[in-house]
Amino acid sequence: MTVVEVGVLLLMAVFAGLAIHSSALRLAIIYLAVFSLLAAFLYLLYAAPELAIAEAVIGSGLVTLLYLAALKRNRVYTIGVVNEALGDRLTDNYVLHVEHSKALREIRKFFLLREYEVQIVFISTSLEEALRDSSYDLIVAEDADGFAAFTDDDSYAMLELEMMLQMRGTDSAVRFVRFSPEGVV
Repeated sequence: MTVVEVGVLLLMAVFAGLAIHSSALRLAIIYLAVFSLLAAFLYLLYAAPELAIAEAVIGSGLVTLLYLAALKRNRVYTIGVVNEALGDRLTDNYVLHVEHSKALREIRKFFLLREYEVQIVFISTSLEEALRDSSYDLIVAEDADGFAAFTDDDSYAMLELEMMLQMRGTDSAVRFVRFSPEGVV
């Protein structure tokens, strides 16, 4: 075995592991596509160009598109995170602090169990502007008292999340604030 073959096999093992352990389904599909491209390259190294072309077209191209089309039916739940005190001075430390907070871990876990893909977006606008933006399913704001989750009056998912956190008795310290999108000026 040559060094290139060993390198390709190791990369295939890495991308297979990433695909298996990825919590984001879209990312797992991309890892599988890269795995398939590496397999096509390996077929080329073994002098099997017909198999390489078939693997590249079918395995990496067509199957990836089919998976992504099927996954499009999967709902993405977008959570906007606002911290008006920071404004435009968002730092990596703050992003890590929020993503590793008990509150966001519990919220993410809740939606992942319901097969939603959670997308967290850090917003540099004011809370009022974020509440008017209909592209966010949930707005989370951090203040001195912890995290507040701003949710639509009609959101049954948030009612379920709030009840689940209360029944579990978690110390995530999330306050739920209901609002009407029409009432935000």
